[in-house]
Parts: sequence; C-alpha cells; structure tokens
Amino acid sequence: MSMSIQRSTVRRALLMALLAGAPLARGLAADEPTESITVQGESFRVTQQERPFAWATDPSTPSKGVATFGYLFGLGSGITEDRPLPVNMATSSGSSTFQLGYGVTGQLAPFLVATVADPGTSSSTQNYGGGVTYQLTNPFAHFRASVSAEGVHDTRSGANTVSMVVAVSGEQGPMRLVANGRADRTFASWADDVDLFANLGATWRLSNVVWLGAEYVGEDLEETFTAGAEGGSRHSLGPTLALDFDEGRYQVALGAGFGLTAISPRAIARAVVAFNF
Repeated sequence: MSMSIQRSTVRRALLMALLAGAPLARGLAADEPTESITVQGESFRVTQQERPFAWATDPSTPSKGVATFGYLFGLGSGITEDRPLPVNMATSSGSSTFQLGYGVTGQLAPFLVATVADPGTSSSTQNYGGGVTYQLTNPFAHFRASVSAEGVHDTRSGANTVSMVVAVSGEQGPMRLVANGRADRTFASWADDVDLFANLGATWRLSNVVWLGAEYVGEDLEETFTAGAEGGSRHSLGPTLALDFDEGRYQVALGAGFGLTAISPRAIARAVVAFNF
C-alpha cells in the first residue's frame, strides 16, 4: 500500500512540475531571436536571392551552398558600338552576359562573369572577370545593403577595369525600392578617370510569382555637365516585369526603357534568366 501511495505521489509531483513549467517554456520560446523564426519561414526557398529588377541589383545574395547561373541579353537602339567594357545600355546588335555565383555563406558570394557584345562584327567585344558580393545586413531584414567588388579584362583593347557597386533596398508590405551606385576605374589613356552609374527601381509584388515595377538607368553620370570620353551622360526610364518560379529555382526579369535626353538611346531592353541549384 505504501509503495502505491509513493508512486501516486511521484506522478502528481511530475504532473504539477510540467504544468508549472509550461508558461516558462512558452516565455523562453517567445524570447528567441526573430531572425530564427523568419529563417524558418523562408527555408522553403531554394535561394534567398531575389531578382525583381532587370537592371538594378538587389542586395540579396544566394543562400549558403547554393550556386546560381544567370544569362543576360541586352539591346539598345541607336548605339552602334559598345565601349570596351560592360555597360547597362547595350548595343543595337545585342550583348550577352553569363554569370556564375556561389553562396559561401548566406551573405558572402563570389562570382564569375563574361560578356560578348556585337557578336559577329569587326567591333565585337569580349571581356571576362570576377568578384565578390558581401551583404552587409541581415539577409531577412526589411532594409538590406550589399557591396560588390569586381575586376574585368577586355580582350579587344587589353584594358582592365575595377568596379565597385553599392546596393540598398527597402521593403514595405508588397513594395520594394532599390538603389544602386556603381563606380568604374578603367586603366587606359582613352578612358575617363572614373565612370559613374546609377540604377533606381520600384516594384510591387503581385503574388509569390509576379513582380511589376519600373526602373531608371543612368550611365556616365560624371559627364552630366561636361562631355568626356563617352560624349555625355545617358538616362532611361521604363517598366519591369519579374517572375519567380519553383520557390526561387527559376527567375526571370524583363525590362524596357526609353531615353530621357537627346543623347540617350531611344529605347533599351534587357532579359535576365537565372537558375539556382
């Protein structure tokens, strides 16, 4: 009888301890970092990198251990010859860019890039290079920032260029705003001391698959008031449509732009396709 009473007493004590500890356990769970909860909510995506714009660079980077392959095709009316290094406003005969990146961590992503412009013509341009992108902020924050450094070699002119891109974005509900600033330094006598570029974008997420927005593209901004090696600055504005399939595995962005000044091309276009694995 005494043994039965002892077992009953132990069971009641354990039950009371569990009931008393439940609120504490809930409190500890509530105190966990918000990021871990957000990460769990985003873990279904193949990659945390997003591409809601055709020209502007979103600060997001590939998830850790994820590789990404991208292809960009661009056109620009009234541009008869590309400069020796990559630009946002491509030539009328087309420019193809191939990109390969890898997420070493959720914030660090090295990449390789190669561009072929004016294919099949005497003025065709081929260049290749590589660099690294580092995301400065929490990858799951509503405000994000990244910085990229890149080196490019042009096979036609033999010129080398180093570039730096700073990208920031902010989200409010389904709306995302992005801004890019880029500076190029080309080591050649015919080049400007520095070439400055800017991209601005605003887009609205219509669903988990579709983004719809607009982008501004600015090129050679250092020549806004005084013409230099490129003959002046160029500006364009137009709509962008982006698609995100299979939880980020396949990404597509299509953009068109229309010249805002006399020296700017009448129209530009770009298509971006990316596969993440």
